[in-house]
Amino acid sequence: MENELSRKIKELRLAKKMTLEQVADVVGVGKSTVRKWETGMIANMKRDKISLLAKALSTTPAYLMGWNEETDDSKNSPPVQSITEGEQKLLDLFRLVPESQQQLVLQMIEVALQNLK
Repeated sequence: MENELSRKIKELRLAKKMTLEQVADVVGVGKSTVRKWETGMIANMKRDKISLLAKALSTTPAYLMGWNEETDDSKNSPPVQSITEGEQKLLDLFRLVPESQQQLVLQMIEVALQNLK
């Protein structure tokens, strides 16, 4: 039941080394919804979700929806910037910080970086 949109969602998510839950958190849906998008069980997505999903996957809504008419896949596919294991760990830890405290954590990191100079 998988279609082109489903394939792109899954490929981009895996290339970014993101879990279903991480994508779901960015888009504001449950991880089961992301799974259904990836399997083609949900084919009709709301525009706002397409936009948020594209942002989460570092691509464009046009690419996800197949609106580009290019025949060369390399022209159609946006560059996927993967993150290192250390960067992923930082992101995972940051997501554990309550939203009300995230700005403080960012400020602490900035101060620590200034002290390294």
